[in-house]
Amino acid sequence: AIEAPTCRQWLAFRGRPLPHPHPMTKYDTFGEGVPLGDPCWYQGMNTAFYGPSHVAWRAQIRAFTEEVVDDIVTDWDLCAVRGEHEECKKYIELVYSESGKRGILPAVVGKPWPEEYTDVKAPEGYDYFHELINIDETMRPGGGIAWALMGGLGIGLPPVLNFGIPGNRELQKRCAVECLSGQKIICLGITEGTAGSDVANLSTTAVDKADHFLVNGSKMWITNGIYADYFTVAVRTGPPGSAHKGLSMLLIERSMPGVTTQKMDCMGVWTSGTTFITFSNVKVPKENIIGKLNEGFKQIMYNFNHERWLLAGQAARMARTCLEEALRYARMRKTFGKFLIEHQVFQHKIAEMGRACEATQAWLENITYQ
Repeated sequence: AIEAPTCRQWLAFRGRPLPHPHPMTKYDTFGEGVPLGDPCWYQGMNTAFYGPSHVAWRAQIRAFTEEVVDDIVTDWDLCAVRGEHEECKKYIELVYSESGKRGILPAVVGKPWPEEYTDVKAPEGYDYFHELINIDETMRPGGGIAWALMGGLGIGLPPVLNFGIPGNRELQKRCAVECLSGQKIICLGITEGTAGSDVANLSTTAVDKADHFLVNGSKMWITNGIYADYFTVAVRTGPPGSAHKGLSMLLIERSMPGVTTQKMDCMGVWTSGTTFITFSNVKVPKENIIGKLNEGFKQIMYNFNHERWLLAGQAARMARTCLEEALRYARMRKTFGKFLIEHQVFQHKIAEMGRACEATQAWLENITYQ
């Protein structure tokens, strides 16, 4: 009998190089030390996904959040709740500037490291686990802060990097350099009031006017939109009814007449700057097309892969934060002469929360490895 090839042999036969995990390694404990409050590899358990470069990178990101973010997060949140947008803008500019100096922003836009647009050197052996650490650590101070830092950049710049702006490479470089250095802010404009998940039927139009497109329409729930200098926007360049075959992506600049932004009042993540954007007869040069004309749907779907993975990483850390806070409280609060954690019903609740967190983390790291 002929043995079936192993998965590794089959993939090698297909000509696809396989990444090699690190040897099983334990690292010193890191973080607050609350059981289940951090991923396993923070707590001295074996890992094959993380190496010394990841350990150093994790310390760098944690230092950034502790030294820059933690002291301002409460006031930033309150300013956002009160609608003090100028104060919020000062905070987001501070965070972007500092994260740009520390080389954190290039680790928000996927792989490979965008070395063409930044002077910052990549961590040794840079991979998606470095970005996952970035996502995880910056989520600890709060969801709104994480979305303020990477909610626009992490989903708005990758189309520019991955598909380029063939008609204006100078604009492509300027946008990428300014955003990765923290000088400027970018956002992604896909969702509309009548087209969220149904991307193929969005209605913002870009009408061909010979030397430019005339853009009309609106976008809703756009993260970082009120602060953005650049807008990566999905528009309909095909005729009515063209669905996914008639979509394109344009890079629009705030300086273009007809672009207006308005902060939306939402239930949470206030610091992220969720925005309603209106485009009224905005003249956009035709060379501002990202990628290819009428290929926007494919580009959007490709970009969603990275965005959804990013959001999964954020959700995993938010769940752990809830677990960590619950366990802290259960260790302090007493009822009927016992700490909450000594009651069996609370032990069951904590155990179930831990099971969900560990299962999610394991699946997330498996996906990241792929």
